[in-house]
Amino acid sequence: MSKGQTTVIQFIIFFLIGFAVFISVGTFFRYQSDLFRQMILSSGINLTSSYLSSAVIAIVDSCKECDFVNLTIRTQNTSAGYPLDIAIVDSGLNISAPTTTESLATRIHNFLLYTLSASGSSSTFKPIILTFNRTNYNLTVE
Repeated sequence: MSKGQTTVIQFIIFFLIGFAVFISVGTFFRYQSDLFRQMILSSGINLTSSYLSSAVIAIVDSCKECDFVNLTIRTQNTSAGYPLDIAIVDSGLNISAPTTTESLATRIHNFLLYTLSASGSSSTFKPIILTFNRTNYNLTVE
């Protein structure tokens, strides 16, 4: 091998080593970013669940003389860049991020489960309207 060929091979090897280090570092930071995003999404779902549960308890417990109680609440549009879907069914509160596998199903409160009829769903992109009909003991989400 001549001196020129050795120099070219040396530059190619250094380039490949540098490119491999660059890809490795980039992959590591991407993994960390995805991990943090997943943790933030999980915390955001838990926080939204607690907020909505307390709002439901507040709406059921407020104004004992009223037939209808409406409460409009706003949450963040997204959590870690993912929109959240909110559904209330008789068994409780379901919050999920439709583009991921993250979801949370919780009970609102033990005494509300046995007596409250609940239905409806909404998204965090629009205001969430909770309507409680005291005569039918029915809670709807729009």
